[in-house]
Amino acid sequence: MDYKKRMEEIAAELLKHQHLYYVQARPEISDKAYDRLFDELANLEKRFPQYASINSPIRRVGSDLDNTFPEKTHGVPVLSLDKLYHPEELGQWLLKTAAAAASNIGFTIEEKIDGASIVLYYDRGELQYALTRGNGLLGNDVSANVRTISQVPLRIAESSPLAVRGEIYITRPDFECFNSGMAEKYANPRNLAAGSLRNLKSALTAKVPLNIFVYEGFFQNESIPDHLDILQRLAQLGFRVNPRLGFFSDDDAKRLQARRMFPAITAAPLASVQEYLRRQAATRRELPYDIDGLVVKVVEMNIRQELGTTAHHPRWAMAYKFDSPQGRTILLDIQVQIGRNGRVTPVALLKPVALSGSTVTRATLHNQDYINMLELGIGDEVSISKRGDVIPAVDDVLEKGDSHPSIYKIPEYCPFCSTPLVKEGAHHFCKNDTCPERRRRGLNYFCAKEQMDIEALGEKTIALLFAKGWVQSIPDIYSFDYAMLAGEEGFKEKKIARIRAGVASSKTRPFARVLAALGLDGVASAAANALIAHGFDSMDKIIAAAKKNDWEIFAAIEGIGETTGRLLVGHFSKPENLQLISSLKEMGLKFATEEKAAPRINNAFAGQIWVITGSLAKFIPRSLAAAEIEKRGGRVLENVSTRTTHLLRGANPGSKLARAEKNHVKIISENDFLRLLRKK
Repeated sequence: MDYKKRMEEIAAELLKHQHLYYVQARPEISDKAYDRLFDELANLEKRFPQYASINSPIRRVGSDLDNTFPEKTHGVPVLSLDKLYHPEELGQWLLKTAAAAASNIGFTIEEKIDGASIVLYYDRGELQYALTRGNGLLGNDVSANVRTISQVPLRIAESSPLAVRGEIYITRPDFECFNSGMAEKYANPRNLAAGSLRNLKSALTAKVPLNIFVYEGFFQNESIPDHLDILQRLAQLGFRVNPRLGFFSDDDAKRLQARRMFPAITAAPLASVQEYLRRQAATRRELPYDIDGLVVKVVEMNIRQELGTTAHHPRWAMAYKFDSPQGRTILLDIQVQIGRNGRVTPVALLKPVALSGSTVTRATLHNQDYINMLELGIGDEVSISKRGDVIPAVDDVLEKGDSHPSIYKIPEYCPFCSTPLVKEGAHHFCKNDTCPERRRRGLNYFCAKEQMDIEALGEKTIALLFAKGWVQSIPDIYSFDYAMLAGEEGFKEKKIARIRAGVASSKTRPFARVLAALGLDGVASAAANALIAHGFDSMDKIIAAAKKNDWEIFAAIEGIGETTGRLLVGHFSKPENLQLISSLKEMGLKFATEEKAAPRINNAFAGQIWVITGSLAKFIPRSLAAAEIEKRGGRVLENVSTRTTHLLRGANPGSKLARAEKNHVKIISENDFLRLLRKK
């Protein structure tokens, strides 16, 4: 008997019946007959393991061997989607996109399943491996766990390489049933689905009722002109394609063709899209699974190519998100914060409320215009959400409070120095350079790890020194006798010695860090490095240029621009700033550099604009990481903007992370960054 051939025959038969049972819901044989085939193959694989396929149906049961999750590079684009929240906004995007195409194009609208994203890679007709989305460049290999999912084809009738994107999910009824038997409950179906893909034992994953819908296919050796054709082809190969599709076009022939391909599809003109969105939002709770929005895509592949992509999302697709998860709470008070450069930020102090897995007690209110728009007053009951599921924000006033019926007004005077606040644009500013709160925050900024890195001078210590009147300005940091702290609670001899050592060590920081640490508006690390790279490698040269009162000298530098150029002329013409620099020079800080810009290694990061946030373990100071980016043709700027393509994230990231996530910037961890450097 040819046992190898017999094993292949049984495997093919079992895979066929698994597909009929789990995907098409029309079994052709009894459970007993299926079990007989299954047991026969299992016994043969034990006897002849050399003939067992990696994609054998037996692997659906899972293994008790521990798996690891190595990282692999994605072979296809795994981009995020840009997001909109209102039907009118999406309607405008559709019209704009259609106009850019200059033809009657079509759009699909597909359910955005709330599950775990997966990319399946096939070659020679077999599933080779399955990767999580990861960071879009690298994903974790969870192949052993994915092979246990009965709805995932292990073999397909396609010999050429094929990558398939999909979403793994659990229905709500299955989740309730499964979760009821768990000692440690999962919060929701999405968490269970994602967690199951990372089980160390695939036998555990095999017990979870996981499902999959696929929504994109990348055929390497075949050009398919239309997204609907791709979905149809994937369905023919045995993949589960969500039948709840919408197709919208002003071309009658295209709508007719869509109905022929998918009889259950909703096909209508573009003018019907907004009503379709509202209907889908209203009925989504009737579905057996969770969706958190809809995805709108251009159908024609040649139009997709013309529209192109950004670094983080395609221009031919848009996610329409249903309302962000909201909470109700009471606005207890509004606190006014003053930044080191005088900007006023009102912050809502909220009665604690649980929202999206965390307890929210504070939320930014941006400025007076935002408060006026909400007609917000202290004591009001408000709705809050996490914008982009990250930043807490007050969205609306649900009920006015009795104690303060009027709209809150930002004070006319700074609460710290009583200087009249000035409104410039949408924001208020305290213009008093000697404002105690501005000075205190400036000291914090100067000593922070990302600036002069005086570790022992944390915010609490600075607050004490400032309150005592001992350290009121930056030069005081270097002239104060820290022995005077000996009588204060918590300041023993060792701690005082650490402060002294930290202050002394900070004098060795390079000029670029000293320049950025001064906290001058617009002159952070990116601007400082840009100045030095373009020949302004000493403070004397910068001051000499500023004396010419010609901002264009600085604006001509890439990464500076007119606004910062004008600020530089102003900063280095002010007597108080010149006195500060002179004092710090006398105390031994570095105001010149002999370092030359490192030669470019390659153009691996050409065209990319990076921002760095948080503390890096391998790059201290962070300017070392910036240098690596610039040596590879990239640019490093201080703040996140719509032009930012990458955010290098370290430990304890600041608000830049939230802004980057909101703008769908590609987030790169330090480990991923190191791998990119090695790879490039």
